[in-house]
Amino acid sequence: MKNSPTRAVEVPDGGIGALPLGAILSALAAKSPAPGGGAVAGVAGALSASLAGMVLAYSKGKKDLAPHAQAHENLAAHCAKASCRLLELADADAEAYSLLNALQRLPEDDPRRTTDLPNAARRCVDVPLEVQGVCLGLLEAFEALAPIANKWLLSDLKIAAILAEAAVRASDCNAEANASTLGAAVSREAEREAQAKSLEACERAGALLHAVVAKIDA
Repeated sequence: MKNSPTRAVEVPDGGIGALPLGAILSALAAKSPAPGGGAVAGVAGALSASLAGMVLAYSKGKKDLAPHAQAHENLAAHCAKASCRLLELADADAEAYSLLNALQRLPEDDPRRTTDLPNAARRCVDVPLEVQGVCLGLLEAFEALAPIANKWLLSDLKIAAILAEAAVRASDCNAEANASTLGAAVSREAEREAQAKSLEACERAGALLHAVVAKIDA
């Protein structure tokens, strides 16, 4: 079958965003450490931003929403920028984990474990934390958009909000999974700070999702 999810696919120089969906699924399903869950979180966030972009496309120019034209323009620009950044972070996560995985396979006495492992471990936590930050910004934008969106697209906006909140929680899985490595390579304080920041992001995302849904269902 063409683009079978069991077939390994090499991610091109243009990154995950340059691949068709079937090829992304194949790359994810391959027996390779990356792309993996972190990349999925970034892609989910990008899908959320792009879906909200469609909501805005159908909201801009409507006569009854004319007073909100500038807000629509600003929100559309925000969503477009977030979508691009989240695809970049999907690639960054795959690159970061590939490097960490390679370093961890080196002999214990290899000097690169000492010099490179701390930064690699930090990157594997910082990327999912940034994904969370971008997705929180999206949820805040969706809360502002809900009252001024085309009413026929509100179900799409709700789906976008669900995806953004899910991307935050998914990123928490990656931050948590790599936090212990960060603790061992850098410091236990860095580990605890990362865990606390990720948990705070999850709680904030849950509250924002509730707020967006409440405005849509009002």
